Amino acid sequence: MSEEFPNWPDIDIESRYDFPDDDNEKVKELPKHMTKGGPGDKSTGGNVITDSWFEEPLKKFDSLGNKKFNNYIPDLLKKGSIAQQAKDKEIFFCDIPFTQLYMEIDGNYQPCCFGKPDGKHNILNTSMKEWMVNSPALNGIRKEMVDPNEKEFKNVNKYCVRCVSDEKRYGKSRRTACMKIHTNDFEFWGKVDRSARMFKASGLFDFDERIIEVQLKVYGSECNLDCYMCTHQNSTIRQKVANEGVWNDAIFGELSERRLDHFKWVTRDKTNIIKEPDVKLDEHGDYVIPKLKAQVKIKNKQSMVDQTMELAPYIRSIKIIGGEPLIMKKHYELLDKLIAADQAKHIILKYQTNLTETKGGKHSIFDYIPKFKRVSMVASVDGVGKTIEYMRRRCNWDKIKDNLALCAKYDNVDADFNGLVSFLSVMRFYEVIDWCMTEGKDMIDQVNWAMLESPPLLRTNNLPQKIKDDLIPKYKGWPDIQEALRMPAEEGLDIQEVFDYLLDADKYYEGTKWELHLFDVFPELKEHYIPKDQRKK
Repeated sequence: MSEEFPNWPDIDIESRYDFPDDDNEKVKELPKHMTKGGPGDKSTGGNVITDSWFEEPLKKFDSLGNKKFNNYIPDLLKKGSIAQQAKDKEIFFCDIPFTQLYMEIDGNYQPCCFGKPDGKHNILNTSMKEWMVNSPALNGIRKEMVDPNEKEFKNVNKYCVRCVSDEKRYGKSRRTACMKIHTNDFEFWGKVDRSARMFKASGLFDFDERIIEVQLKVYGSECNLDCYMCTHQNSTIRQKVANEGVWNDAIFGELSERRLDHFKWVTRDKTNIIKEPDVKLDEHGDYVIPKLKAQVKIKNKQSMVDQTMELAPYIRSIKIIGGEPLIMKKHYELLDKLIAADQAKHIILKYQTNLTETKGGKHSIFDYIPKFKRVSMVASVDGVGKTIEYMRRRCNWDKIKDNLALCAKYDNVDADFNGLVSFLSVMRFYEVIDWCMTEGKDMIDQVNWAMLESPPLLRTNNLPQKIKDDLIPKYKGWPDIQEALRMPAEEGLDIQEVFDYLLDADKYYEGTKWELHLFDVFPELKEHYIPKDQRKK
């Protein structure tokens, strides 16, 4: 257990580094309404700052979709309360295990999108309700998070390792971002508090109020973009491009070991396609897959829809994740059922979307927006103009802006940017922030970001040192990004592999409307590239 976090979980991560004091530099800050766990949190060097928790918020909507916030809860921070212990870091608390049901594209349940699966529970063998109520992983995490005497954090260190690691490196994590938002939504926090206290007293989780967010990724990997850093199993376009030769073993691993086309193995030479062995159907017409790492391509999604409808009275929000969810025709069937059951008006509909397309077949999201309590568009934007069009190949920045303008016409829609700070995006991500403060200030509610962790070669810290040094002053006020830039490159990894991969993609898109070249978009990289014929054998 570290001295820095005496009551928090402890894991082995890289050593801390000494950073220069640059407090005298002028800071260009985002408005407070654009600080979702981001620049408004002045933490760094592993020091999680909780000062912004349990304060009057400035956001347009609360987490329950209400336009106005209730008054501050009396005695919210009284001694011994969950709120007081969380804010004072006496407990390592997160509301997500009490409020969120997350399912990956392979059908595996996880504590959240950053959490690790237990490898046992899947949509094919465990109902949604059963997972929330009786999951050993979730209940283990909950127990450790409400106990101020907890020392081992066996479950937190197993399933929540990403947040623990991020907080020790950057002072921020998905946990801190969610806590900042949800602790300032006093109506919602009141329900979280009751659920946590009930669990602490009884050791049991029960559905009692409308606080659950269901996050579904199992509608598949259909996607219209080829994002350079995306996991291939999450995008059909990425799968296609990889099959046609744009692949790098050093970055992504052996191609023959990756499931790129649903139930097919693709050999390294991309010529011998072998069908997935031992695929069977159960009595419901669903695929039974021995290896849970395989993407679940459920033939009959009725069971999942029925399970969602069973929980509908307790659902505050549903988040659809892809692929690109807005083009997935099947998910609109769930929306139709929620509308027919008169549940849509109580539910917030959320999308993690590239916001380049808004239709799936005959269905348009704009036909559904008025039927739901609120719709949240979380757009994956980590560059503007040619930058995003290069990193997220096949996207069109003008279309994103047009769709943002359409969203802004609806009173019950808010739009956030959620970018991924990576090898390429960090060189221009400050432009996203600038755009949000100027042209996008009336369209964007919040801007947020996460640090890319995998694949390791595409992390921010692997940029050439000269580029990192030049970038650090541009992110004054965003200490987590500065800290990522100050970290040394990964040992044993060759940056030339990144160049080779990106230049292969450039060649693939030559002669198409998506043609762009790495050194035109990021000219500062050119001097660091060594052509293959000049490298030492």
